[in-house]
Amino acid sequence: SLYIINKSGGLIYYKDYGSAGRMDTNDSLRVASLWHSMHAISHQLSPVSGCLGIELLQADIF
Repeated sequence: SLYIINKSGGLIYYKDYGSAGRMDTNDSLRVASLWHSMHAISHQLSPVSGCLGIELLQADIF
């Protein structure tokens, strides 16, 4: 799946490339919001200066 979110965490674009377990619109909005929160928290907690936080999550099975 591809999620594009804005700086405030709003979902701008969503595309599902998988065939199994498609999510409805509300679930997609929840995942985008969760992703934005994880990105913002990881940016603040990173011990490495200049770290931009989590930008990519890649998995064979999720």
